[in-house]
Amino acid sequence: MHMSKLCLALVGLMSVCLASCSSGGPSQSEREHAFLLFVQDNSNEKARIEDFESNQCTKAEGAPSYTCDVSAKVRAMDRDFGNQMDGVYSFTKMGGTWKITGRAQ
Repeated sequence: MHMSKLCLALVGLMSVCLASCSSGGPSQSEREHAFLLFVQDNSNEKARIEDFESNQCTKAEGAPSYTCDVSAKVRAMDRDFGNQMDGVYSFTKMGGTWKITGRAQ
């Protein structure tokens, strides 16, 4: 009986830690949506992205944003740009929506 209470306490503690570590930054789907809007704003509304990947985000120092790596195939203005827009971008939450506010590299 004592061991099961200990296990429950540990599971509860681990889930709290995981929730606190993962909160704050944009989710994978929020990054994909922000990247699509960024591409469309910089080309045209018909722009499309494929094979979107974004694996690592880091809280920016002294700013309310996160820098995240992005990789995606871009098709815009009737051209295939491939992975030319791959890089590290700044994501900032504005009006409840994550937006790309700059490109770090």
